[in-house]
Amino acid sequence: MSERTRDAVRQQFFDFFVEREHRHVPSSPVFPQDDPTLLFTNAGMNQFKDVFLGTGQRDYSRAVDTQKCIRVSGKHNDLEEVGHDTYHHTFFEMLGNWSFGDYFKEEAITWAWDLLTGVWGLPKERLWATVFAGDPASGVPADEEAEAIWREKTDIDPTHVLRFDKQDNFWEMGETGPCGPCSEIHIDRGGPGGDPLVGADRALGVNAGNERFIELWNLVFMQFNRLDDGTLKPLPACHVDTGMGFERILAVLQGKSSNYDTDAFAPIFQRIGELTGIGYGKDATSDIAFRVIADHVRAVSSAFADGALPSNTGRGYVLRRLIRRAARYGRQSLGMEAPFLFEVAPTVAEVLGAAFPEIRARVDHVQLLLQKEEEAFGRTLGRGLVHFEKLAGTAKPGGALEGARVFDLYATYGFPRDLVELMARERELSVESEGWDTAEREHQEASKAEGTFKQLMTTEELAGLEAFLREKGWEPTTTSTYHEEGERGRRLETDTVRVETGDAEGRGAQLILRESPFYPESGGQIGDSGSIAHVEGRFRMEVEETVKFGGLVVHVGTWSGLAPDGSVRVVAEVDTARRDRTRRNHTGTHLLHKALREVLGDHVTQQGSYVGPDRLRFDFSHPSAMTPEEVEDVERRVNAHVFGNAGVETTLEELADAKARGVMALFGEKYDERVRVVDVGGWSTELCGGTHVRSAGDIGPFAITVETAIQAGVRRIEAVTGEDAVRWIQEQRRLLTRSARALKTAPDELPDRIEALQQQVKDAKKAQKKSKTADVTGAFDALREALREIEGVATCVIDLPDLDLAALRELGTRAKGLSGDLAAVLFGRDGERVPFLALCQGAALERGLAAGDLVKEVSGVLGGGGGGKPAMAQGQGLDAARVEDATRALQSRMEATLSA
Repeated sequence: MSERTRDAVRQQFFDFFVEREHRHVPSSPVFPQDDPTLLFTNAGMNQFKDVFLGTGQRDYSRAVDTQKCIRVSGKHNDLEEVGHDTYHHTFFEMLGNWSFGDYFKEEAITWAWDLLTGVWGLPKERLWATVFAGDPASGVPADEEAEAIWREKTDIDPTHVLRFDKQDNFWEMGETGPCGPCSEIHIDRGGPGGDPLVGADRALGVNAGNERFIELWNLVFMQFNRLDDGTLKPLPACHVDTGMGFERILAVLQGKSSNYDTDAFAPIFQRIGELTGIGYGKDATSDIAFRVIADHVRAVSSAFADGALPSNTGRGYVLRRLIRRAARYGRQSLGMEAPFLFEVAPTVAEVLGAAFPEIRARVDHVQLLLQKEEEAFGRTLGRGLVHFEKLAGTAKPGGALEGARVFDLYATYGFPRDLVELMARERELSVESEGWDTAEREHQEASKAEGTFKQLMTTEELAGLEAFLREKGWEPTTTSTYHEEGERGRRLETDTVRVETGDAEGRGAQLILRESPFYPESGGQIGDSGSIAHVEGRFRMEVEETVKFGGLVVHVGTWSGLAPDGSVRVVAEVDTARRDRTRRNHTGTHLLHKALREVLGDHVTQQGSYVGPDRLRFDFSHPSAMTPEEVEDVERRVNAHVFGNAGVETTLEELADAKARGVMALFGEKYDERVRVVDVGGWSTELCGGTHVRSAGDIGPFAITVETAIQAGVRRIEAVTGEDAVRWIQEQRRLLTRSARALKTAPDELPDRIEALQQQVKDAKKAQKKSKTADVTGAFDALREALREIEGVATCVIDLPDLDLAALRELGTRAKGLSGDLAAVLFGRDGERVPFLALCQGAALERGLAAGDLVKEVSGVLGGGGGGKPAMAQGQGLDAARVEDATRALQSRMEATLSA
């Protein structure tokens, strides 16, 4: 029997399909870079969606991989089940094999059967297969082909082949996109005594939502694309997309009843136990917490390693929710009030590192983000839990918490809605949805990153366009020439392929060419601009942006002139001055990245970038602000290589070979199997498809303009190059000169002059404070002299025009010690306004005087307003000329009240 450890099982899956001529490809990032319909990668097929739609291609037709997946929102949302059963996860691995227009149902089914029963030796009598029963409403017939293959091409028990409707056996990734019938393989893990169900009892098991019969493998036969209107259209070619949950098959092969009992989780549980002093398997409540924490740390670790960041919107907010949910379980069930999730991350990295080395490589970054998030939530968690208990204590048993009130747990304490609902369920309560929704809209509804997948053209339009191109003997792709030397890299004559002339004023026009010198937006670099004109001047398009759709380059801009009928000849010309400025900034970005890693360390990795003609922006992982010396060091290193003027060489290499020789590959980027390597003098070597200068000296001066934080653990640098750097340096010099003149000193003496002025201000503030202290002391003496007794109460109404409100408060604090029975009102000045303070204590309060009432009486005379408690109140009047009137009114009030 083959080895059954987590790494061995995964490798056996790869080897099985590699032997059948599949390319082993790496997992794509756990969040899609180019698909707006998804917050996270939720299935293995996400990275191949363009192939299924016919908008992209690969240089292989068979693939095998394990894909990092997160399911926490939308149709595929397993969050509430996580931890409470033995097989749901927010993060999981999806093992898959793929056919892109190559093999179809027979090979997919028979190979799956061979791997499960032949290589892994699963008992055939416990395996069940399901096929699509058809859907007359959609016009899709039953999948009799798959059913026949199961019965005739494998030795499965024929009675174990069942039909199910579209809810179970028609796979769709979302509201729109690729889909098709599927065939699922389930296993009966046995009931009491281990006996499998047989005969009519099978209805009790497969697809019944129990832990005895579980789905192992889903074989999806991609045949359709669901459009926005819900209709199904055939895909350009039929594909196979299979997905097998790694954690589930591992549990079966290791003879465990729970996914969480496998060696994919055991080391993580051991680490949690070390941190908490509680063992897994001892108590049902703490076991749920163990499972939730392990799952959620796996999810956020994979996302952070791929470049995602916590935030208050979109996927960042989902990750924040997971962290806070796990932290609350740790506090509630394991007694962990201090941050600890970040200490679990290194074990997660070791467990997942063999399959996903980027998690192991970036574990320090992951830990930093986790710790910062835990600390931030920890500052409000305790108070939030107390607030929740107060709200829950006012609810009737089995009732609902008022939505508008419990929303405050989110708005004030940062409790995600699902966490609030979980806490309510634990108290056998619910949350009133309408009130929460209303409060959320008023507070500012969170941004929604999910939407409907929009294409630049429909599948039918794309198919028609491809047919047109093939009729002319052209490939259905735009041939890009922007990397070519000479004129063709910037200007060429070519044919139009597709034209949309935009609105009535020509805005929003789209133009596709057979060849294009325009660089389409990609990898942080903005797309080229320029012009495309008919060779005889019949129309002209000002290109404002350039984007890519599959293999086609789409030029977007403003149209003027006639609309062509069919394909015509045009001259496409790039704005070379704008591109040259962009090229300088792009190569400068590469040098900046290398310099940062040398100065700060190898933990520095790109988190985002912008490369345009005006500037470059580079976001990178680093735990703290750079010192001025570090910024200068980075800037000096970049400029040293610019002045060295080394050549910039670009080569085409196999991805695996480039990575093997240490070429920098950016986390989160999606690369083809054949890649461009940009090498600047052997010092900076990165994978990059952008446009670059020919030699480092072409960059010109390099100047860092900004270094700042954008997120915990993520810094941002902005910089300029060439003429823009010269202009920036000159502007800084102008500012320096103006500042020196204003302070009547030389530029090189400016720091000393500013320091001297700061000392003067500091000394003046100290003297002012000393003076105010003297003023308060003098006023205290005056107050004490002004006190007069009325029926045993010390009273005083005094005007102290040299004191502001802060001084009045200090004087009021001192005045309380003059008598236990006191009633006093103090007036001060603040410009034209009159601050005032009232004090009442002891017998004054007992006989009916209250500071708040005295303040109201003052406001009635002076205008303005104020308020406070019976013992002390304050306010501010508007009419200083009437202070004497207010004084007389107060004295009369005090005498009348105390003498009554």
